[in-house]
Amino acid sequence: MDDVTRPGSVAASYRRWAAVEADGRSPRYAEWARGVADDEPLCAALAQLEPIKRQPNLLFAAARFEGVPLVPWSDAREMIAEAWERIRSTMLARLTQTNEARRMATLLPAIAHLEGPIALVEVGASAGLCLYPDRWRYRFGAGRYVGDAALPLLETDASPSTPLPARPPVVAWRGGIDLQPLDPADPATRAWLEALVWPDASGGLDGARVDRLRTALAIARREPADVRRGDLTVDTRAIVEEAGRHAPTVVVWHSAVLAYVSAFERASFADLMADLQVTWVANEGASLEIGPPAPWAGAGDFVLRRDAEPIAAVDPHGVSITWLSDLAT
Repeated sequence: MDDVTRPGSVAASYRRWAAVEADGRSPRYAEWARGVADDEPLCAALAQLEPIKRQPNLLFAAARFEGVPLVPWSDAREMIAEAWERIRSTMLARLTQTNEARRMATLLPAIAHLEGPIALVEVGASAGLCLYPDRWRYRFGAGRYVGDAALPLLETDASPSTPLPARPPVVAWRGGIDLQPLDPADPATRAWLEALVWPDASGGLDGARVDRLRTALAIARREPADVRRGDLTVDTRAIVEEAGRHAPTVVVWHSAVLAYVSAFERASFADLMADLQVTWVANEGASLEIGPPAPWAGAGDFVLRRDAEPIAAVDPHGVSITWLSDLAT
């Protein structure tokens, strides 16, 4: 048996995920992940799936999608066992496609220097909910607002040196690619994306995240973006060329995407971004090497990069952004 197919390897990955990703953010999911790690039959079942289908996010979302409530693991385990075939089928059919609109608040400072209309491309766009930075207002801390007060609000805790634009960008065109694009008008999309919302510190649903998700879906339904089925290493060039026909400045951005592709594909994509005439904004896990190292980033941090250069440490779900110059002091 290969190491990656051993139940013990699955158990170790779930324990690490509990410690690095869930502790401090979602005690319920940390408990569930440790419960999975201690359950040899469930680890053995997960080990039969390809590695990308063993993710805690995917298992827990699929369980909830199939009716398992956010109860203590001792109760959830029995329900998962009873519904395993349905849960497994959902895991095989779907991808982790968390569309957290608040991430736009941590992406926006990376393009604060740009002037004029932009064409915006997102790779790993899911339902395209992060393609609408011009349809929200932002609060970056006390008194630090950007955007029209009539728009829905996104909030993040920004460090003092974080550059803020005078106003949100004018987006002349918006589009993206995804292996499995989701239709924001489809009720099944809403159900799946809500299942991907983590429980909060109380163990229940994070109501603010659910509200943001529903608002973002409504925005995307009103103004559909050009989100196409495609692979980031194969199809990005074509959509960038399309974007360039709509505005002279093209921005390609993404968040929490590159962990799901191989190191070779990440390197190929980075080479492609360097070759294209775009501003490339990547918001990815600190451990992913897609440019100069960022040794100041914590294990659970994301690193915000512009054209591969690290510029800030950010919370994975958009809660905070700390600009590099503030980290150095």
